[in-house]
Formats: sequence, C-alpha cells, structure tokens
Amino acid sequence: MELRVDGAAVAMEPRPLQVLALLLQHAGEVVTKQELLDAVWDGRPTVEHVIATAIGKLRRAFGESDGEPIVTVPRLGYRLVAPVERVAVGRLMTSELAFRAGEAVPGRERFRFESQLGRTLGSEVWLARHDKTHEARVYKFASDATRLSALKREATLSRVLRESLGEREGFVRVIDWNFADEPFYLEEEYGGRDLVAWSADEPDLSQWTIAQRIAFFLPIADTLADAHGVGVLHKDLKPANLLVRRKNEGAWQVLLTDFGSGRLLHPERLDQLGITALGLTHTQAISPNSGTPLYLAPEVIAGGQPTVRSDVYALGLLLYQIAVGDLRKPLTSGWERDIDDALLREDIARATDGEPARRLASAADLADRLRRLPERHAEREQVAATRHGERLARQALDRARARRPWVAALVGVLALGLGIAAILYQRADAARLRAERETSRSNAIQKFLSEDLLGAADPGNAYYNGDPTIAELLRRAEARLTDRFADDPAIRGAIYEALGRAQAGFGHADLATENYRRAAAAYASAPDAANAVARVDYDEVRMLALRHDYAAADRALEAADHAAGDRAAGDPDLALHAALARGMLANQRFDAKGTLREYAIADALQRKYWPEDASLALPIRSRLADGYLREGQLAAAEGVIRQQMLGDPILAEQRVGKAAIGGMRKELARVLRNQSRLEEARTEAEAAVELTKQGLGPDHFHVIDVLSVLSSIYQDLHRCEPALATAKDIVRRYDGVRPPTDQGALIETGNLGFVEYDCGHLTDAITHLGHAEAGLAAQFGAGNPAAQAFRVGLARALADAGRYDEALGKLGDASAEAVRNAEARSDADDTVDFVRGTVYVLQGRRRQEGLNILHALYERVRQRDGGSDLLPQIESFLVAHERKTSS
Repeated sequence: MELRVDGAAVAMEPRPLQVLALLLQHAGEVVTKQELLDAVWDGRPTVEHVIATAIGKLRRAFGESDGEPIVTVPRLGYRLVAPVERVAVGRLMTSELAFRAGEAVPGRERFRFESQLGRTLGSEVWLARHDKTHEARVYKFASDATRLSALKREATLSRVLRESLGEREGFVRVIDWNFADEPFYLEEEYGGRDLVAWSADEPDLSQWTIAQRIAFFLPIADTLADAHGVGVLHKDLKPANLLVRRKNEGAWQVLLTDFGSGRLLHPERLDQLGITALGLTHTQAISPNSGTPLYLAPEVIAGGQPTVRSDVYALGLLLYQIAVGDLRKPLTSGWERDIDDALLREDIARATDGEPARRLASAADLADRLRRLPERHAEREQVAATRHGERLARQALDRARARRPWVAALVGVLALGLGIAAILYQRADAARLRAERETSRSNAIQKFLSEDLLGAADPGNAYYNGDPTIAELLRRAEARLTDRFADDPAIRGAIYEALGRAQAGFGHADLATENYRRAAAAYASAPDAANAVARVDYDEVRMLALRHDYAAADRALEAADHAAGDRAAGDPDLALHAALARGMLANQRFDAKGTLREYAIADALQRKYWPEDASLALPIRSRLADGYLREGQLAAAEGVIRQQMLGDPILAEQRVGKAAIGGMRKELARVLRNQSRLEEARTEAEAAVELTKQGLGPDHFHVIDVLSVLSSIYQDLHRCEPALATAKDIVRRYDGVRPPTDQGALIETGNLGFVEYDCGHLTDAITHLGHAEAGLAAQFGAGNPAAQAFRVGLARALADAGRYDEALGKLGDASAEAVRNAEARSDADDTVDFVRGTVYVLQGRRRQEGLNILHALYERVRQRDGGSDLLPQIESFLVAHERKTSS
C-alpha cells in the first residue's frame, strides 16, 4: 500500500498504513482501539500509545490543508470522516451500468440478459439465460464501493454456509463472482420470485388454513436457524429476500437469499474453514444497508449491534404476516385480534418482544414451538392434573428452606434435570400411552419430590431423621426410588439421571458416576430408551474425566459410542452429550485442539436447539474460552468471555447467579494475565473471588479455582506476600477435600512451588515442585503437560541451587508444547529455552551451546515483543556469564 497526498508519495511505516487501510475500509464508522490492536498488531500486548503514535503520523502526513480527516472518539477509538472514493485498477467506477436485454453478460458470453429484476443506488440485478440450455441465473452488479463490499460479504458468507452445512436446500446457491475487474458481479442460481410477488399472483396463501401457513413458514425458520448455527446473521430478513419456486413434486419451496448485509458472529471460523474474508469487518455499524426499517429490531434502530435475537424479531414479524395472509401488514397495536390461536399469539409476541432479553433466543426455538403446537395445547390441559402435587412440593420446600437454604438450590437442579428427562420420555411415549397413565406418572414424580426428597429435610414430615447433609438427602431419596417406580424403569432412570446431574452440580463426581450407571441400567429395561442409555453413558465419561480416571473414561467412551451407534447423527441431544463427553476428556488432558473441536460442536447444537438454556451455554462457552487461551488465541478467548458470556442476556446475573458471574470474571482474569494486562487481571480476579464466595460460601470448593488464578497474578506482579499467602491457603483447602494424589491437589502444590521460587524460597520450591512433578508423572505418565511444566520449573530451581546434573536430567525430554498446554501461555517455548540455555551455561559442559540458545532467544523475543519481562533476565544473564568467559 502506498500513501499519496496531493499526488506526491509520502514515506510511511507499515503500521500507520495498516491503520489507515482499516479506517478506509470503515469510512464513517468508529473503529475501536481494540479492533485496531487486533487487526494491525495481531492482538499482541503492546505499549498504550502505539495507536496514538500511528494516528499522529497519519495526521501529519495529511497536513493542515486537509483539516482533520481522522477524528478521535473519546474512550472508543477513531473515525475517518473524509469523503472516500474507491478506484479499481487505476480507474474510477462508473456510476451506472448500461446493460440491455439481449446482450451477453460480461465474462459469461453464453448467458444473455433477459430482464432487470431490480435497481438501487450503486447496484443492478439482472435475470439471464443460457443461449442453448436456457438455464436461468441471476447476476448482481455493483457500481460503487458500498455495494461491492456487500457483494463480497455475500460471497464470503455463502462459502461459510456451504463449507459448514454442505449443499443444504433452503439457501440460494452462489455460483461464482468477479471482484477483479469491472463490471463487478455475483452470479447466483435463479431461486424464483420473491415472496411478495409470488403471493400477489398465487391465490394459495390467502386460501390456506393456519396449519398450512405454519407448515409453509417452518422451512424459513429452519434455514435461518441453520445459518445461525454456523455463526451467520442475515440482518435483512424480509419477504423480498425470500424466493419461492416449485419443486419437482409440485410443492412450493422457499429459499433464503441476499446475505449482502450479513455478519459473521465468529470471524475465527474463516481461518478454520480456510476462507478469505471478503467485505467482512469486526464491527458493522447501522447504515443504509443494515436492514429494512419495518423488520429492524428496536435495539438495532436505537444503534445497537445486530444479534441472533434481532434476526428472530424479523422472523417473528414474518410469521405474523404469513399467518394473517398479508405480507405488507405491519405489526401494530391490536395485532393480537388477527390471530385466533392463543399459543400462536404467544409465540409471535415472544419472537417480537421489544426487549431482546425477553425475546425468543433463536429461530430454532420458534420453529420447535410451532411444531409442538398440538402437544402444547394438550400439555396445557394436563397442567391442572399436577397442580395439587406442586402445591404439596411448595409447602414442603417452604418448611425446609427455613432450616436448610441449600435445599432450594438442590431441588432446583434436580427438578430441572428430572423435568427435562421426564418430558422427553413423555413425548416419545405420547402416541401409545393413555392420558391417565401420564397423570399417574406425573403425580408419582411430584410425590417423590415432595415426600422422598424434600421430606427428608422437613422436620414436620414423618421421613425426617436428624439434620441431613446434601449427600445424605440424596442417598435417602435414592433408597425409595425402587419402591416408588418399581414398574416404571424409564422414570426410575430419569430420576437417577437427574440425581446424577444434581450431584455433579455440587461437585460430587464419584456419586454422580454411580447414579449415571444406575440410570443406564434402568433405561436398559425400558422400551424405546436406547438413546437415553447412550446419553447417560456419555455423562459418565465426563464424570470420570473430572476424576482424572482417564483409562476408565476411555473405556466408558467406547461403550457409549457403541450404545449410540449411528443415532447421534439424527438426535441433537445425543450428539450434544457425545461432544460434551469428548470435550471434557480433551480439556482435562490439556488437549486444547480437541477441546476447541468438541466444544465448538456443542456450542452450535446449544445455540440451535437449546438457545435459552443458560446452564448449558455457560460451561460450553467457558471451555471454548479456555481452549482459545491454551492455543494462544487471546483475542478470541477475550471475545468469547466479554461478548458471548458476560455480554449475553441469557447469562445475566439474575439468571445464573453471582457465582457464575464470578467464574466468568475469573476466566477473563486468566486471559488478561496472559496479555500482560496484570492490574486489570488483578481487579477481575479479586472481584471473582468475592462473587464466588457470596454465591457459594467462603469454603466452597470452587473458591479454590478462583484463588489459584489470583495467586498467579500476584506472583506476576511480584507481590510475594499475598501470592504466598494465597497459594498456601489453596493447598490447605485442597488438603481438606481431596486426597494428596488428586491431580488438582498436586497441581496446586506445584503452583505453590512456583511462587516460592519467584519469592526466593528455593528449598521449599524444590520440595513442592518435586512432589508435584513426581506425583503427576507417576499417575499420568511423564508426558503429562502439568508434570512437564513443573519439571521445567524444578530444573530451573535445581540449577539455582547448584545441582546442575539433576537439573539437566529433568530437562531431558521437556516439551514446550506440553508446557504451553498446561500453563495456557503462548511463550512456553521461551521459558523452556531460557531454562535449558541457563542450565547448559551453569553446568559448564555445554556452555557454548547454552550461550547460543540464549542469544537466539534474545533476538526472537526482542523482535516479537520488546516489552517482555524475559528480555532483561536474558540480557543480565548473558552480560554476567560472557564477562566471566572473557576474563
């Protein structure tokens, strides 16, 4: 790229030119400082004034005569306000295209223009046909920069859809494009007439029943849901962007088209799919091409960023128009009078709610509700049959809550899991079981909750016996399961499954494992429950992984895959459990790539099928952030935490609680620490500790995780007193809840050794690092990433103590990749090389080789990041030891 001012070339360094290129790409929009850092400096930590320096150089180059083309937006970033005109290969774009019917399409001589389908400022859309085969295609031409960017965006998003979903019906297929020479165009298949034109000419829609209209609408929702599932927003859903054509069998087919205003929620998917980003940016502010006003969600009109929920708003409005048979009718006050079905009114109202947090979270959720309309009507009629049992449960809960506040949380976890399992089974059974049996089953479940579970904690109940703990409460409830549901193994299995989930939620992985096994045994005796067996088998894998029993987890995974067979491909619930099992196993083994792969699958399934399930979304996104962190993709990790966790309404504090927010802020602290933003990291970690204590109590096991992050940040800040105190407190807490051979206990012992080393307590550091390294290697093998990390630290401590041969023995097969996975730090290679080089020099026999390693490391770190804390350590060591050589 070359900068010219008044025709004269201006010398400029690459970084300011890259800043200018990004501002030009977003002319008129605010480009934030973080976006500039991500795009120009690859998200690397750098000094605060580098952006201001680059902007200053550009302003000086423009000169006073050009005024101030780059405006500072306080606390946000910068905006280019000068008029921008793009030049293609040295010549200006023509403002209008002079095409005529009958002419050949430029670059496609066998296709001839038939008719113009549309024309707006800067674009024309033409229908053309092959002169021999008569195949119809559509050509979209751009004659200005804005429309060219829209065509590039549409081409990129079409590739994302095709690479992610295959040749899925429902999307207009993009065939080719030309963005190299004028006239620029996008070539597509002909998808039929738009919905408005079709409805005007075809009498079908106005004569259909409401059931037929919903059936016509559902494929539209499914197609949009699939796009959202792979991270693609449409942003301009309206009848004009839906095309209708006859399929071979005569039925109508609706195709979604025109992603020219679209957006990619996860830009990192482009790299994963090997797709070049054309016309896509990290932010796309509201502009004339951001959507049609009637279909824009209120928050977008107010200037907010488009989201999945804003697409759902447009989809809900479209549902209303199709339901009433009028595609031009707006959703105005009193619209409810046009819809007779109360549940359909509720669905439209929830899809078009003016408050995004109360709106249906996904197109898939809306489609599911519409498909279940008959069932939902039947379920409403059954509600009265269960109210008596619910009142009993509430009364028992009120009495128990006064004595044991945690009982409410326990029953919430259990009832949620049980309710989901029971409803799923009820749906599968509905076609062949009478309503009386369902009512009996529902009453039995309510009795189990009110008498067997809550009764054990209710002093006024005959089942009360002392002052039970959570574990005792669950065990007493388990003991009555067989009697209560002796003839109903499906419900017995569902309750065991729910008990397993409750115990997993309270951190009792061993008890959860046993109940998942009982659930599998019960389901195995029930008809049509093969998927349920496989599902709880996968849940057992997760518990075994959390217990670090990897051999048993591998065996259980093999058994679960065998039980699932090929059914996971057609069952989203089973596919989700399989991905969660594999993801947890990879995560516990410090396999970052495997973690990202499996949790990305789980994330797509959750967003499509369970979009409002916060208890599912939170752990999935947390593991994704951890995977990005361990892979060194720090900007991606921070984006997941800030935007998809802390910024998502379904994960707001009032829905998930203080402890969950504390967990999110802990993950953010880890990322900030790795970006060397240590004071920000400290603030987040200290807040995370307090939120976790408030939510779970000061002695809860999860407090240890947050304290561990805080201790490492104190260590990096060279604040030895709080770092040592916190690290010792963590080890003390572990001693009370885990055996000394537990992986977590060993890791925290090793972390204490790291702090002791940095704070000058060399003897203690060697003791604790050695204990952790030996224990992890004995249990999980010498290649265990955590064992490798402590081995490198131990080698450094031994060398400082003058025990050079022992240090060299520990360094023997140290793997930088393993250390990187364990510590989630991208500079693990630097650490390993520094320790290896210093030990070689100090030991003496490989002195020159050690000096060579350190010189190469110094140059590598200096060129990559001049602000690294490692540079002065390398420099000081080299100065001291090369002086000894010369003397």
